Amino acid sequence: MASPAQILANRANAQKSTGPRSAEGKAASRFNALKHGLDAQSIVLPGEDPAEYEALARDYDQSLRPETPTERFHVDTMIRSDWQKRRLQLVEAELFRTVLSENPGASLAAALLSQSPAAKLLTRIQRQLAAFEKAWFRAHRDFHSGRKKAANDEDAILDALINAPMPAIPPYRPKLASFPENRESIPPAAQPELASAQEAAHAPNGAKL
Repeated sequence: MASPAQILANRANAQKSTGPRSAEGKAASRFNALKHGLDAQSIVLPGEDPAEYEALARDYDQSLRPETPTERFHVDTMIRSDWQKRRLQLVEAELFRTVLSENPGASLAAALLSQSPAAKLLTRIQRQLAAFEKAWFRAHRDFHSGRKKAANDEDAILDALINAPMPAIPPYRPKLASFPENRESIPPAAQPELASAQEAAHAPNGAKL
């Protein structure tokens, strides 16, 4: 069950949240109000206030903002465990009064050792309270560990993309334009000079033409 400090901290964190980001989370959150109304019909007993249950569920949704079916399951488990523990705490208090009234003048320890039906039922109620509290803390742990793992996975993907080696790029080597020799395009007056230049280029070093 959430302590007052935890609830205040969750509400403060909720002010920083932008709500579900994924399409899956947005689709699930659309039906939260309807869902909790149906839940209230099934979990709220006669004499209990359905609006109080819906307000409790709304507080959890606003503070935790489940985005996936798995997160939705953990939040629902916390809501139900919290509500049922609150109910049994009222029963526990009533049983304490009953046990003490059955043993006037006795201490609480002596009254509990009387093994009256009320004392036996009180022991069972306390075990059930511990079970609900354990279920709440397990769901709370799994919710936050799952969200932390998802955030770490996203960070790992981003790190891999950022730190991925750049592909090797071959050096740029511009190609020089080549012009085919076409003597017909050279003016006749320049052809003897071109021939002499070509012969000089192919002559051995030091040779004179």
